[in-house]
Amino acid sequence: MKSIRVSKSSLLAGALLAAAAIAACQGYIGSPGGGPGASGSGGGSSGASSSGASSSGGSSGGSSGGSSSGTPGVPLPGGLPPAPNAALAAESSGQLLMRRLTSTEYDNIVAHLLGDTTQPATQWTPDPTTLAGYVAPTSVADLNVQLYFQTAQTLVATALTSPTAPGNQLVVPAAGTTAASQTAAATSFINSFGLVAYRRPVAAAELSDLLSIVFQPAIAGGATFADAIGYVVQAMIQSPNFLYHWEIGPTEPTANPSTGLVALTPWQVASRLSMTLWADMPDATLLQAAQNNELSTPAQVAAQATRMYGDARASQALFDLNLQWLLQVAGNVTDLAETVKSSDLFTPAAAQSLSGEFTQFLSSVYSPAGDGTLQTLLTAPYAFVNPALAPIYGVTVEGTGFSKVSLDPTQRAGILTQLAFLNSQADVNEDNPVRRGLAVYVNLLCGAVNPPPDVIPPLPTTVPAGETTRQLFATHAASACAAGCHTIFDPPGFAFENYDEIGTYRTTDNGSPVDATGTFVTPGGCMAGDPCGSTITFKNAVDLVTQLSTNTETEWCAERQWYRYAAGRPETAAELGSLQLAYRSGAATAGFSIRDALTSLLSSKAFLYRTPSPGETL
Repeated sequence: MKSIRVSKSSLLAGALLAAAAIAACQGYIGSPGGGPGASGSGGGSSGASSSGASSSGGSSGGSSGGSSSGTPGVPLPGGLPPAPNAALAAESSGQLLMRRLTSTEYDNIVAHLLGDTTQPATQWTPDPTTLAGYVAPTSVADLNVQLYFQTAQTLVATALTSPTAPGNQLVVPAAGTTAASQTAAATSFINSFGLVAYRRPVAAAELSDLLSIVFQPAIAGGATFADAIGYVVQAMIQSPNFLYHWEIGPTEPTANPSTGLVALTPWQVASRLSMTLWADMPDATLLQAAQNNELSTPAQVAAQATRMYGDARASQALFDLNLQWLLQVAGNVTDLAETVKSSDLFTPAAAQSLSGEFTQFLSSVYSPAGDGTLQTLLTAPYAFVNPALAPIYGVTVEGTGFSKVSLDPTQRAGILTQLAFLNSQADVNEDNPVRRGLAVYVNLLCGAVNPPPDVIPPLPTTVPAGETTRQLFATHAASACAAGCHTIFDPPGFAFENYDEIGTYRTTDNGSPVDATGTFVTPGGCMAGDPCGSTITFKNAVDLVTQLSTNTETEWCAERQWYRYAAGRPETAAELGSLQLAYRSGAATAGFSIRDALTSLLSSKAFLYRTPSPGETL
């Protein structure tokens, strides 16, 4: 059995070498530096509130790394949507980020590739977020290598013993008993399984390596055909070809001499579509379209996107994107199921129900059955409620599952007044207007904030009788070190004072009447800490979100957030033309169709092309 041990050791050694190689490829293909911030591609400032929550956002061409530059009060390039009759920038594209699979993508893919639904990557160290505010890992640490190796062994062993599990595509073929027949069967398997695992055809050199380095030594050492195939699959799912988004493709990339852009291969487009809309690998229809070269025109891509919106997998990406966009402030990854509150109403079952509430509402808006508009997302007077959440909403529901429930339109409007948002942006014992205000200012309006001072005065440990949370935070924000930033983003947070830390509606706080009124200035595309947009005066959260739902800055930001999620980096000046076209596509529908804007983005030059990276030889 010596050869088998050598073969298994080779898998680990190969994975280590591959990881070492790809760890050196952080950032962009061919780039000597790091990610968007290092390459000067723009994006927002990184900052933090006095509560310890930081944020990242901002406009294309903005500052990065928490510093500001330029003239205060001057709008950043691309910081505002195009005026109705303004000429649009020419379409182009920036560099393609060298990204590995996120934990979410890894779990979704192994579920549909190997039939494993245990979500092994949820036990790993959380992936880092980028300047864009989204999870988009690039490097592979030593720990990742070990986890990939150990997980591959477990996944493959389980898949081999459960060939009929839903989604399991590791089906060992009939092989015969001769070396020639077994090699032929292995070759056929590698090509068919590899097309799905690598999201493209397996190259001849890759096939040769898998046969000569893994399969044949295992057979020579006495392994069964099935075990040898298992070793091959272990090697494949530890390969950079599986772990990275960069799909090499069967043809060498070439740059258009007139534009300088490189068209993505149909295989790259198929993967980019599936990762954006499903957080998952392409299905058979997408792979067939790539094989037939039917992902080469904007119309072909738009048709596939429209089909994909209606697939059940769309809920995976809807949850992943909107969790990071709407519920995650300052790169703090939110695990709704682990939410803990002191209130007796917030039971463990309620915590487990937040994801379901969030996902079902998103699907009702974005799916083909919904209108796909920003206005509905922010103002719909309903939620999906189960018995665990009903007491918090003050409603009753039938049955044990989720039911669509109409809510009091004077108290609730859209996703920001639902429990997933209100719980995630609050502390254990009290609501947190700083976090809620940052979520509005940074995530919904793409505003940038300056970093906090080194010394932050703490909040009082005891609250005087009759003092509301708003009064407590207002006093804190009045301190010299906090006034410069908290006056910018605290006010929209005060709009949510009618909701306590678990989202229960209230009219009094600590025995005093709630004050949910306020005024603030939108960022308007200006530098961090220099708001220069429009003034919004509101009575409460319902009034605020209603105004935001028709605000052009909110519409422009929503579209850009989708692009940041898809690209894994902030938008650059190169993408401005495509973003402007997409904005007009969304604005053509009353309430601003995020779905139409997204379809436009997915079929744009920004999405279907790339600029060669520094040092890349074509």
